Amino acid sequence: MKNFSGKISVVFALFLMALPLWAQSDLSLTVTNSDLALVRETRTIQLKKGIQDFLLKDMPSGIDPTSVLVDAKSDGFQVLEQNYEYDLINVNKVLQKSLDQTIWLVDPQLGMFSGKLLSVSDDYLLLRDDEGKIQIVPRNDQQKVVLRNLDSAKTGFITRPALLWKINAQQKGKHTFHLSYLTAGLNWHADYVGKLNKDDNSMQLAAWVTVENNSGKTYANARLKLMAGKLNLIRGERDIFPTPMLTKAASAKPQFKEKALFEYHLYTLQRPTTLKQNQIKQIQLFPESQVPVAKLYEVTSNNPNKVNVYLSFKNSKANHLGIPLPAGKLRVYKEADGDLEFVGEDRIDHTPKDETVKLKLGTAFDLVSQRKEIKTEKIGRIGRKRTVEYRLRNHKKTDVVITVREIIWASETPKLIASDIKPSAVTGRSIEFKVPVKANQETRFKFTYYFE
Repeated sequence: MKNFSGKISVVFALFLMALPLWAQSDLSLTVTNSDLALVRETRTIQLKKGIQDFLLKDMPSGIDPTSVLVDAKSDGFQVLEQNYEYDLINVNKVLQKSLDQTIWLVDPQLGMFSGKLLSVSDDYLLLRDDEGKIQIVPRNDQQKVVLRNLDSAKTGFITRPALLWKINAQQKGKHTFHLSYLTAGLNWHADYVGKLNKDDNSMQLAAWVTVENNSGKTYANARLKLMAGKLNLIRGERDIFPTPMLTKAASAKPQFKEKALFEYHLYTLQRPTTLKQNQIKQIQLFPESQVPVAKLYEVTSNNPNKVNVYLSFKNSKANHLGIPLPAGKLRVYKEADGDLEFVGEDRIDHTPKDETVKLKLGTAFDLVSQRKEIKTEKIGRIGRKRTVEYRLRNHKKTDVVITVREIIWASETPKLIASDIKPSAVTGRSIEFKVPVKANQETRFKFTYYFE
């Protein structure tokens, strides 16, 4: 069913209840990775003495009303009741309030006429004219509806979500208080951009944060904090949006100051910023750094015909990093004939300092792997002895080292019985080999292991 309610031009006189004056200041936001933010602000309101209703306007549509905390600077008033008012004005609601009232229609084909409004739907208006005839008028985006007798006292509509408080004030005048609440619709994540050098052993790395505001409110000149970590919330995550390119601001100072909080990390922007409703804002997290990287080739028995390509680097001060890296997507580029080409991307998890970041960028075109199970024997009641052969071919012009990881689903740590190559690691679920393969040559090796 097509909805024309947002397109019809409605002309009416609608006066909302007169509201007391209020002022807002000292606004700050802490935005999490989980579509949730803590908003803190200071407000000053004008009250009369005694019990009264007060409509606290300019609240986000994503607010959790149960999270509201009021901390008055003085005990000059008390909030007795709170209602979250979200019955926002729109065309259909105004027309519903006009049932049994006379309305005027201006239609490009039917001209101007009036009638008592009997029913409203997204597609039709049902009218009774002065002669008692019923007219079914199709709605279209060129109609104009004129309402002259709408009773503003009975509408109860508001233009923005609001909190309706019943307040008991001990004295008349201005009252200042701190207001805190949680709201959905604010989210952030990190975006990383890397540019590899010619030899693939160093990467120019830039980090940005992407903040999305769909909370239903604009936050002007706010102090912004970003919390990195996995909070325990009873709702899912969302994934967002684009990545900026590298800039030439390598000498710039960091815009965010980082510190630990509980089991998370806070990144505080060192200047105020404005987050507009329905806006995606990107801010540089730290200046560009030249980071040493290693290119790795790996094969696993789960997918033995593909040689995966990884980039690895340590998040350390020695590598011009050494700060907690929030989770996000890292896109990697490399220059070719004067142009930047995209060579792959991966998502990194929250990474503490001095830990290693490993990115899977794709599969190697010129490296070929084949795995063959030569023999599997049953030993005893549940034991098995297996012999496996790998054939690795290198069609590149340079020598490479390929890590081969034999994944073993066993209840005990496997035991290597024989091998052409010394293993680099034997764990409870795998045996690992680092296999040199010369340029334009093939390397074969076999190994036998016992598992149960």
